[in-house]
Amino acid sequence: MKKIRIGDILIQEGFITQHQLQYALDVQKVVRQKIGSILTRLGLVSEYELATLLARQLGLRFVDLYRVEPDLTLLKRFNRNTCLHYKLFPIKLLKDKTLIATSELPSREIEQICLRATGYLPKILIAEETKVITSIYNYFYFLENPIETILRREAEVLANDTTMTTSPDNFIQNLLLFAVKQRATDIHIRPMHDGISISMRIDGAMEHCFFFPKELKRIITAIKLQAGMDISEQRLPQDGRWSVILLNKRYEIRASSIVTPYGENLVLRLLSQEQAHLSLEVLGFLPEDMPLIKQAFAEPFGILLLTGPTGSGKSTTLTAGLLSIDLLGKNVLTIEDPIEYVIPLARQTQVNRAAGYDFANAIRYFLRHDPDVILVGEMRDEITAKTAMTAANTGHFVLSTLHTNTALGAIPRLQGLGVDNLTIAESLVCIVSQRLVRTICPQCKEEYAPDEEEKKYLKQKDVTTLYRGKGCSFCNYTGYKGRTLVYEILPVSKKLRSYIEQGENLYKLEQIILESGFKTMFDIAVKKVLLGLTDVKEVKRVLGTRY
Repeated sequence: MKKIRIGDILIQEGFITQHQLQYALDVQKVVRQKIGSILTRLGLVSEYELATLLARQLGLRFVDLYRVEPDLTLLKRFNRNTCLHYKLFPIKLLKDKTLIATSELPSREIEQICLRATGYLPKILIAEETKVITSIYNYFYFLENPIETILRREAEVLANDTTMTTSPDNFIQNLLLFAVKQRATDIHIRPMHDGISISMRIDGAMEHCFFFPKELKRIITAIKLQAGMDISEQRLPQDGRWSVILLNKRYEIRASSIVTPYGENLVLRLLSQEQAHLSLEVLGFLPEDMPLIKQAFAEPFGILLLTGPTGSGKSTTLTAGLLSIDLLGKNVLTIEDPIEYVIPLARQTQVNRAAGYDFANAIRYFLRHDPDVILVGEMRDEITAKTAMTAANTGHFVLSTLHTNTALGAIPRLQGLGVDNLTIAESLVCIVSQRLVRTICPQCKEEYAPDEEEKKYLKQKDVTTLYRGKGCSFCNYTGYKGRTLVYEILPVSKKLRSYIEQGENLYKLEQIILESGFKTMFDIAVKKVLLGLTDVKEVKRVLGTRY
C-alpha cells in the first residue's frame, strides 16, 4: 500500500498550514505519537476532517459510528483489548467479509485479527478515533454487564435491606453507567407518594426509565453526600458536584436539589470532561451556510454572539468555531462555567465565585494578557455585557452566548442589559441563534405521504414524500437517534448597523434582514425535514406551531 503522509495532504487540502505542521512535528519529537493524533489533540484539525480526508485518500467509505448498530454476536468473537490496541470496531458480517470501522490505516494485522475471529477478510470503513474508542469501551462493557438488569437487582437488594447496611454507592454508579449507555445529559430523581421515579433527558427529550420502591429514597442522601451537599438540610434547595470516571471518560456530575411535598427532588447533569474534537460541519450547518459561519469566526475584532435557550448547544458551537480559528497564531483566553471541552492551544479558565472570579472580572484580567480572542461563557448581567462590549471595541474578538429566542432578539436583550445602541452597532459582527432537533433513526427510517396539515405547516403544498422513524431497539423505540442543529445566521451589515444605531424597533429590523435574504431557523428546519434528517413532529416540538 502506498505510504500516506497525512501532514502533507492536510496542507494540500488547506486544513492546516506549514507552520502548524511544523509545530505538531516539534511536539511529536517529545510525545512520540502519530502526527494525526497530535494534530487532532492540539485542535489544529478535527477528527471528522482527518477521518473523511483519510477515507477519500484511500478510496474507502466514511462512517459515523454513533449512527450504526453493531452485531452483538459478532462482538463476542473479538477481544476488547485487541480492538483498543488496533483501534478497530467490528460492525457486522457480510456474505464474505467482516465489516470493520477503524481510524487507522488498513494493515496486515487487522486482516489477521479478522481472519482469526471470523474466518473472513475485513471490509474497512473509516471513522473518527474518539468514536471508535468510545464504541469499543461502551459496547464491550454493556455486552458483559446488562446494566438494566443489574440496576433492578440492586434496587431490590436496597429495598429489602431493612437494616440499611448495604451502601447505595454501587447503585448510584450503575445508574450513571445506564445514563451513559442511553446518552443522557440529565438524570431526574423524583420522589413520589408510592416510590421514586427516575427519568432521563435523552437527545433533549425527557424519557421515563424506572420506578423504584420508596425504600430507595435513601439514595438521595447518598448522592448529596457524594456531591458535598449538606445532608442535614432538607428544607432549602442546594447545589453540589463531584467527578467520576465512567468507561474511560471523566465526567463532572452537577447535582441540584429542590424540596417537594414528597421529599427532595434531584437533578444530576453529566458533563463529559473530554478533549475537543469538534467541527462545524458535524454539528449540522448546511454546506451552503459553511462560508457564512466560518467567516463569522474569522473576524479580527468585534463580538460574535451565540443565542438560544439552555441546552441548545451554544457552548458546543462556540468551541467548534474556536477550533476553526488559527489557535497557534493567536492568544486565546476563555472564561467558562464549567470547562466542557479541553482545547490545548487555548488558555481556559473556570468561574470561581467563592474566590470572586466571575465573567466580568475575568475579562478585565484578560485585557492585561495580550489577548487576540476572548471567549466569555455567558453574558448574563449588565457588568459582563458592558465589559465584553468594551473588549470588542478595543480591538479584540469576543465570543459569547446570550439567552434569546431569535438572532434578532439579541439586540433588545443587550439593550435590556444596559448597553447603548451605538456600542451595540459598533461591536456586533454576527449573531447565530440555534436549537437542537432530534434526527430520524437510520435503522428504522421510513417514507410516508404527508397529510394536508403537515404540508400547510411546512408551507410545501407540493411535497409528496417525507420521512419518520418507526421505532426500533437501536433508538429505544423513539424513532430518533442523535441531534442536529436548526439555526439562523445574522451577519451585521452596514445597513443593519446604521438602523441599530438609530434605535429602530424590532419589526423594522426584521423587515430589513428578510429583504437581504436572511434565512430563519424555520427555513433551515423545513430544509432538514425535506432532506429526511428530522420530521415535522420534532420541529413542532422544538420550534412550536406559530409558523
